[in-house]
Amino acid sequence: MDKEKKKLLQRRAGWFAIRGFTIFSGVMPLSWNYFLGKVLGSIAYLVVARHRKIALESLEVAFPQTSLRERKKITRDFFVSMAQGSFELLHYLRNLKQLDNIRIEGKSNLDKALKNQRGVILVTAHLGNFPLLSLKLAKEGYKVYFVTRPMRDEKAGDYLYELRSGAGVNTIFSYPRRECVSGITKALSGNGIVIMQMDQNFGSGGVWVKFFGKLAATPVGPIVLGLRTKASLVPAYIFHEQGFKHGIKIFPEEALEAGESRDHAILLNAVKFTRIIEGWIKEVPNQWSWIHRRWKSRPSEKIQSLKFKIEA
Repeated sequence: MDKEKKKLLQRRAGWFAIRGFTIFSGVMPLSWNYFLGKVLGSIAYLVVARHRKIALESLEVAFPQTSLRERKKITRDFFVSMAQGSFELLHYLRNLKQLDNIRIEGKSNLDKALKNQRGVILVTAHLGNFPLLSLKLAKEGYKVYFVTRPMRDEKAGDYLYELRSGAGVNTIFSYPRRECVSGITKALSGNGIVIMQMDQNFGSGGVWVKFFGKLAATPVGPIVLGLRTKASLVPAYIFHEQGFKHGIKIFPEEALEAGESRDHAILLNAVKFTRIIEGWIKEVPNQWSWIHRRWKSRPSEKIQSLKFKIEA
């Protein structure tokens, strides 16, 4: 079997799996979804050696003072949390009324920022069951736009896109870049809330900021768009509490620092928001995506020679 046929079969299987799990998760109570997620997450921790290794190495960078035993526990808890969150998301997409299980702290901060009538860029991270953040805000009546990568499996992606749209969440794909920027600008001009994440490796783009003390390629889209559109930048994240409960914390708007130039301003604010995200992760370390290779990219000699590209 050639590679193209193999990919086609894998994607078709993935599409059927997503549909099947969505129906199953939607019908079954949350307790069953959490139980299944715990079982599969525990198995994944034992079986998926590559990602377990990445998580343990990442935790050693972020928390060098912790023991190997502690890092293993955080990693295992993350695998379980990730699996439970996947089933939980599918459940909520078919049971939107149950989003009442999610409470919001600081909603007044969001309302205050929206009064500027320039839209809000909600800066968040891959923390907790982050897709629920957009679902909850949409249920509260806000105009919500979520920026995400298109899935490689187009058919499965379209299916999830339809489910999100049915829940009131608008999707803006991160590429093509021009269409992404145009979509975000249009959403902000309509005083919408655009949710963007700033905590993953950005290859050779963005700026280089210390993340847990080690330089990491950091995306600056929210900052660049904030400077360009004058939209309010509001930090927020979601975290899992006891049982089936979640909490969303929305913080006051963060004013963008001017700096001595545009590039300097971008670097200063990238540092500021990275520090904010670090603080969130320290509060709930088992809920951040440690299997992502955050420090994979390293700055080239050319980057090192440029001004305001690397945090001193």
